[in-house]
Amino acid sequence: MANENLNDAKEWLSFAEADLGVATHLLATYNPKPLEIVCFHCQQAAEKAVKALIVLHGSQGGITIMQIF
Repeated sequence: MANENLNDAKEWLSFAEADLGVATHLLATYNPKPLEIVCFHCQQAAEKAVKALIVLHGSQGGITIMQIF
């Protein structure tokens, strides 16, 4: 079970990294900067990173964000 959680968490983290990569690419290559799209991808990256933590620590039992940090 723990190994499955680790694999799932790594997958969620890779999704977060992909969103962050898109945001970085947009900032580096577009002019004018599409800030609303960049912010969207940053927010998505943050949510997916938190999801990775929740999956890693187990989503059963009403875990809260305060218990993770």
